Amino acid sequence: MSVVFLDVSGPAPPQVCWERYAVPAVWPSWAPQIHAVVLDGIPAEAWCLPERAGGPRGIGPAVSPPLPAAWETLERGVTAPRPAVRIAPGLRGRVRALVPPAARFVVTAVDEVERTWSWRVGVGAVRLELDHGVDACLDGGTLTWLRVTAPGPVIRAYAPLAKAALRRLVR
Repeated sequence: MSVVFLDVSGPAPPQVCWERYAVPAVWPSWAPQIHAVVLDGIPAEAWCLPERAGGPRGIGPAVSPPLPAAWETLERGVTAPRPAVRIAPGLRGRVRALVPPAARFVVTAVDEVERTWSWRVGVGAVRLELDHGVDACLDGGTLTWLRVTAPGPVIRAYAPLAKAALRRLVR
């Protein structure tokens, strides 16, 4: 196994970035490698945010009319437009890319105060362990970091996508 550490800083406040991590329904809005998220045992209408015109793809079917004001609120990190499912240890599901197969995941640790979380992701026999964190910068922006543990070839393929996602997370 190999390990790589990536970090990116940007102008978004730390709480905004943390909320983008903490609510799986919004992962596709900033992570280009994630087209959709499906949570095990939770119907999509119970946790997916409604789609918005021109908005992020793959967050599940629209379950009510678009809520542009609610989306803007969520994107500022203030609150979700409805009670949102948040990451928690034991949360399981699948992340889907543009091409199959979906990757299964389980959240293994979350610290809301420290704004850190970890999860294991796998496709077939390939496994990744990912540790994430959000730190405040002195200028009011955010430094977000990611430590990936996986086979070397997987890290080399995944690192550029992860770096792009981190850049979008802190914008």
